[in-house]
Amino acid sequence: MTIVLAVILMILLYAVGGERGIITFVSLCFNIAVLAISITFMAWGFDPVIVTFFASLLICYITLFYQNGKNSKTIASFFSVAIVLILLFAVTYTVGYEAHIRGISGILQRESDVFGLSPDINIDMSKIAISMIITGLIGAATDTAIATSSAIYEVFKNNRGLSKKELFRSGMSIGGDILGTTVNTLYFAFIGESMMLFLLFRHYNYSFAQVINSKEFFQEFLSILFSCISCIMVIPIAAAMISYILTSPKRLGKLLDEDELLSDHKDS
Repeated sequence: MTIVLAVILMILLYAVGGERGIITFVSLCFNIAVLAISITFMAWGFDPVIVTFFASLLICYITLFYQNGKNSKTIASFFSVAIVLILLFAVTYTVGYEAHIRGISGILQRESDVFGLSPDINIDMSKIAISMIITGLIGAATDTAIATSSAIYEVFKNNRGLSKKELFRSGMSIGGDILGTTVNTLYFAFIGESMMLFLLFRHYNYSFAQVINSKEFFQEFLSILFSCISCIMVIPIAAAMISYILTSPKRLGKLLDEDELLSDHKDS
């Protein structure tokens, strides 16, 4: 069934996106391979947080440059995501340890004990939990960054007289609309992933206070919270970076040359 669904996905990507759809599918396979290799390194004893950090940068690189090529939009998006990842790295690490979160919830641990499965795999579960949070936010941050950069690029392409400050203001205005839908997307993704968790809470007759104060709920809530924070932070950074790149003299000259060649080609 997994193979059948993968084939259906590939067919739909090609039918809708053509060659770009196939590139998207291939990049998805590359990203899955990166995650699989990361898990292998963790199992071999490498620090899960460090492995996840570099894996996230590699996933971002593949998603942006392999799918969309190397241009001002992808360059601005990649470096803005990298900055956000570095800024949130220390915060996530600190909050994770202070909150004593674990990669496996107490409820799942009780269930594993019932079936005779031990969750003890000689890996620091706090670091696994932090890795899960970092992995969760990288996709949302990358999507928001490229959406912001692409929108500002189109604004500049149609009005090259705008200054860096005006482009940045346009980006922040567009980013507000992007942020609204992104936060809602993350919220529903959180609800969908946590549905079984809430059913387990109901099965074990947890009160509302117990749910709010449980490590299981806090771990899931922390993941969506950091994802939302990453999306909020990446918008001004991406807007500032793409505005700077587009209004720099060298980049502006390159854009004009490309458009002149395109115009000459159309005239001929």
